[in-house]
Amino acid sequence: MNGLIERLGVSMFVQITIECWNELFLLLLIIVMQISRHKDRYDRFAGNVKIPLTNELIIFYLAIFLYNFVNIITLIFSGQDSTASYYIMRTGVFCYYLIGAFQTLLFLEVAKTYIAKKNNDKGLERVITAFQLLEVPNLLFLLITPSTGILYFIDEHNNYNRSWGFYVWQGITIITFVFIGAILLLYRKKTDLFIKQIITVAFVLPMAGFLMSFFYDSFNFNNIMVSVSDLLMFILYEKNKTEVTIQNAHELEKSKQELEQSKVRLLVAQIQPHFIYNSLMALQAKSIDNPVVYEGIKNFGNYLRSNFTAMADNELISFEDELKCIRAYLRLEELNFGDKMKVKYDLELNRFMLPALCIEPLVENAVRYGIGTYSKGGTVQIIVRDEEDYIEIEVKDDGSGGNKLTDAQKNRKSIGLENVRLRLKASGMGELMLSQDETGTSAIVRLKYMGVF
Repeated sequence: MNGLIERLGVSMFVQITIECWNELFLLLLIIVMQISRHKDRYDRFAGNVKIPLTNELIIFYLAIFLYNFVNIITLIFSGQDSTASYYIMRTGVFCYYLIGAFQTLLFLEVAKTYIAKKNNDKGLERVITAFQLLEVPNLLFLLITPSTGILYFIDEHNNYNRSWGFYVWQGITIITFVFIGAILLLYRKKTDLFIKQIITVAFVLPMAGFLMSFFYDSFNFNNIMVSVSDLLMFILYEKNKTEVTIQNAHELEKSKQELEQSKVRLLVAQIQPHFIYNSLMALQAKSIDNPVVYEGIKNFGNYLRSNFTAMADNELISFEDELKCIRAYLRLEELNFGDKMKVKYDLELNRFMLPALCIEPLVENAVRYGIGTYSKGGTVQIIVRDEEDYIEIEVKDDGSGGNKLTDAQKNRKSIGLENVRLRLKASGMGELMLSQDETGTSAIVRLKYMGVF
């Protein structure tokens, strides 16, 4: 170790040590991103969205890993007098330049894809292509350098030395990165924030490394700056990935809700409510001499009208409209239960808004699966309390508490309650709470207090 430090010098040994740690860090980033990309394929939300720059950053990190690796190898074998060292130095330096050119082309391609093509700017695409073609003379210089020494040469002591062509190479690279920075400046309002951040990091730090390498060639600032930019890019990528995934999750849930709403609207349209209303009115007119049938058809029509209107309307409705639907339903049930069913109302207020059909299903449950399972019948209470921070609506029955329900009845009841929960959750207005014992069931909806009208 002491011999290596003495041969390379302290500053060069420090650089090799730093770059070795950078290699471990880069390897970790590559593994983390690959594992994350694989897991995202099976994720409910991340699997449905493409995270920008995922493939480009993985390729870039692999290129930087090789870039640093060949630089470390050439630094270690520099000045060594052996056949292996001779070939390692020449192969390593050649690959170092080649990978550097690839990185420049990669970032030009990123600018073309995420700025020019995204903004449908054909002129900018052609200019970027022209800059990509600027790498052709660089590559030609590189190909003939081993025999001409245009970019660099390896002296008789097996040490790397720059030639005049190196400054042409670096000059073209710097001009290219300045051009990328200019694109970012000109298109800053038309470019996604994440892309702007990545290109800024890719432009500023390597540019600083290039400039420092011009004036101080005993320490490779370029590699150090590139490694720092890798870390910043990864942090920006993970932040953007989280934001994109969360946004996609919200949009996915929203689209599912819209799909369900469209199904309801389609169903309502297919049922043709007006035809049903007209038919019921005709039947009602024919049964005018039979008050029970007449009132039953009337209440059934009101019940259907309230439900169809609520299903077809995505807006909030007044509690008064919900109450009309509830009263129509209860009058129909009176035909079945007669005196066995009693209804009590205790309403501190009724002029407020709520999601449609979030109380009526609770009343149905109280009748069908509460007092309906009790031979003596019972009482359904509908209570509205005006609390300080919320409005509380309670539907209470004194039936059997659901102890006599069949499995099919329990399943149907749970679906009705779940629909109420979903309506409240989708609106963001409240929550549903249930309590049940041997004396009956209590369903409580707590709505956010938004004032009354």
